[in-house]
Amino acid sequence: MGMLRVFVLGVAGAATVAFAVANRQVVPFMLDPLSGPQGPVFVEAPLFVYLFVALLLGFILGAFVAWISQGRWRRAAKQRSDEVYRLKRETERLNRHLRVMERAPQIRAFVASQEAQQERPLIH
Repeated sequence: MGMLRVFVLGVAGAATVAFAVANRQVVPFMLDPLSGPQGPVFVEAPLFVYLFVALLLGFILGAFVAWISQGRWRRAAKQRSDEVYRLKRETERLNRHLRVMERAPQIRAFVASQEAQQERPLIH
């Protein structure tokens, strides 16, 4: 797997360098085309710089949109995680209670007698 990764990254790197060398003509970039080179934002850079910046901005914007759109799934996972944590705590509490009840038969007898008294109708 490591060799495959090195090969793919090498090919991608070689293609990137070839693209940059083929597109190294200096191109002006201005936000206000009416003011020309004297405008507030006027930059001259090789064409591949603009293309790489556009690619990077597209990647960042796409990642942000994907992160925002998956918010409901992250929220649902957090709720399920909290519910699992709460149920584990309750299960542990009930298991401790069960172990106490199994160790003390006299407590079970007492509880049974209390339940029997509650079930008997009171006659006045």
